[in-house]
Amino acid sequence: MGKNYWVAVVFMIAGNLAAAIEPADKDLIPEARAVLKYLESIYGKQVLAGANGTKGIESIRRVCGKEPAIVTFDLSGWNSPPWGKSYTSVVDKTIESAKSWWEHGGIVTMQLHWIHPANPDGSAWLGVHGRKSASPPFEFAAAMKPGTKAHEELMRDLKGHADYLKRLADARVPVLWRPFHEIEGGWFWWTDEKQPENTAALWRFMFNYFVKERKLHNLIWVYSAALRCGKGKDSTGNVEMRRRFYPGPEFVDIAGIDIYPNSYFGYGKPQDDTYAKAFEVMKQVAPGKMLALCECEAIPDPDRMAKEGPRWLYCLPWWEEGKRHPAEWIRKTYTHELMITREALPNFRRPK
Repeated sequence: MGKNYWVAVVFMIAGNLAAAIEPADKDLIPEARAVLKYLESIYGKQVLAGANGTKGIESIRRVCGKEPAIVTFDLSGWNSPPWGKSYTSVVDKTIESAKSWWEHGGIVTMQLHWIHPANPDGSAWLGVHGRKSASPPFEFAAAMKPGTKAHEELMRDLKGHADYLKRLADARVPVLWRPFHEIEGGWFWWTDEKQPENTAALWRFMFNYFVKERKLHNLIWVYSAALRCGKGKDSTGNVEMRRRFYPGPEFVDIAGIDIYPNSYFGYGKPQDDTYAKAFEVMKQVAPGKMLALCECEAIPDPDRMAKEGPRWLYCLPWWEEGKRHPAEWIRKTYTHELMITREALPNFRRPK
């Protein structure tokens, strides 16, 4: 047998291995698998254009006549105390909005500004946030140990939010689930800056409860890093520290980062930057994963992304049209040939 035969065999085996890559949840529903397969098919070629919530959708549509391909919703009810009527009424509306967006042909992603489990009058932020009180450091070890008060508080919230996610699972709505966003930033209670492995363990704890116990098989797990990890200018590239927060590739489907303009850390306005430095950092933190710009001020320059890269999986502006997200930039980015908007998506609701 000649050399060319064995080269062909090697390539055939490599191709089969690539095709056999499974999602983090091995029992992912067909609709979610269809979304994940599509994302893999476009990654490195085109970029999904995103938006934040129903107001973001309406803003983009009003300005340029297009709709984003992917929209984020927040599972938090915001209003204290959690699980009171004013809290659940907000989440009820969010779930219906997410279902409606999926039925409209869009992709749903979701984060959770999780109010500190031990401080119902607080917020996701450790410090004072608006009218919300500051929270104490989270008791990671106690929270993951049955029989403790911290564990009871943690499970109360996990169960409550899982109940809402089950509504989406029952409706067969795939969700790009982005828990513990800006995971190593230090401003949210879930960041253990002294022992990052505790934060990674909490991710795995949630994964096991949602997937294995609650059977939420509609979730595509998105790991979302922060602009910095630690203090000082060098913290943007603090790869070794960032890796300590990462729960492991078997618990993650997609990885990404939240980047807003910040001259101190070397990130410019989206009109002048594609955030290639952040892309390279995340390639080292989560090797082999598709990388998304999970939050940004506006879509980075699509001409430069097309020519120089990086071609993020998706770019999700947090702001509606306004000073941070100008109308002329919306028209340029959401109509650019590199960007995929909602009308160009396939029908995921009838996967083959």
